[in-house]
Amino acid sequence: MNPSSRRKASEPATRPAAVKAGKCPICGKPQDMGYRPFCSKRCSDIDLGRWLGSRYAVPGEPISTRTEGDDEQ
Repeated sequence: MNPSSRRKASEPATRPAAVKAGKCPICGKPQDMGYRPFCSKRCSDIDLGRWLGSRYAVPGEPISTRTEGDDEQ
């Protein structure tokens, strides 16, 4: 082991920065790591229902309903 890489017994061990717990995007309560980024299964299910009910949408180009064969009539 390299002597410069040794730490003294009085020096604290370095630890990675802790992940700051945020707030649930549905109700604002602190996040539960089991349901992150939500606080509970209830809030997770509410969010899923919003996606399935088309209340949320990812922006993008409009989808054309025409196919290649439609132009030849």
